[in-house]
Amino acid sequence: MRYLILGSGPAGIAAAKGARTLDKDAEVVIATEEHAAPYLRPSLPDLVSGEREISGLANPQGKDLAERKIRVLWGKRARRLDAAKNRVFFSDGSEETYNFLCIATGGRPILPAALMGAPGSFLFLNSLGDALRVRERAMRSDTTVVYGPGYLGIEAARALRKIGNQVVWINPGLPRFGNPISGDVEARVVDQLRSKGVKTMEGTEIADVIDVDGRIYDVLTTGGGQVRCSLIVVATERLPGIGFLEGSGVKAGAGVLVSEYLGTNVSNIYAAGDCAEVYDINRRESRINFGWRSAIKQGQLAGENMAGGGKVYIKNTEDYFGLLYGASLPERVGE
Repeated sequence: MRYLILGSGPAGIAAAKGARTLDKDAEVVIATEEHAAPYLRPSLPDLVSGEREISGLANPQGKDLAERKIRVLWGKRARRLDAAKNRVFFSDGSEETYNFLCIATGGRPILPAALMGAPGSFLFLNSLGDALRVRERAMRSDTTVVYGPGYLGIEAARALRKIGNQVVWINPGLPRFGNPISGDVEARVVDQLRSKGVKTMEGTEIADVIDVDGRIYDVLTTGGGQVRCSLIVVATERLPGIGFLEGSGVKAGAGVLVSEYLGTNVSNIYAAGDCAEVYDINRRESRINFGWRSAIKQGQLAGENMAGGGKVYIKNTEDYFGLLYGASLPERVGE
């Protein structure tokens, strides 16, 4: 039996381990577009702020993959799925076959339309490479604009202020996906950010970006505001990275549509984590449960169910990435 898992994040690693637990003799392979060893994505702002080194971001989930005889293929971005022939094609021209497939490709950040015409003005904060680029450029910057709602925007603003940047946080409002921070908690956190010198512009969007001289940019907002800066950090919500499924026959909405068993409409294909739109048997609705804890839980069940586990996924309210590592969000911002 051959299990192929797409993605080396928390869901992908948990799926690989889940399949291995129930099928001791199977071939288990993770294919990931990452080139770096598994890392803790929620802690990327700590790398930007200097509170952690790269070694401190290592994901403990990934330490024993070789011991468990789980093989990892690096630099593999899925390009197309042939579900009829149990085959995945990758952007480097290679392909992999499987008996069971788990899609755990996570998400990709949403880019506001106004930034599409200003590619040199912004950096994402989504990957390890992104975090290193943001830190290097921020160290040469004076004023940085952070764009993005909720937890991600808050953490980016906190990290950049900690290294001495003048920070303007443009918060467009409540996240459209996932689990928003409760109103009272967000209010406390925003007050703490302001007390540390972060300027906030709430309930507005970036309307345009004007390149002043190739190094300085004027950011115009829909509310009539204007900010001159040398860097824009995009810390937005992430949409499922499932474009490669087009034409495959695997049903998708915002994410890959899966049952309470994490299975898709194709009997030997499962999905888990930030790319999976899971049917909630209690609420009787499908939704994407963004978050690290949720991804691990889903990945484990998907991996076990590929190997015949037959377990149902039930979401818990604590499965939210804002409660992951170390202190709670208000405590982190208040440091």
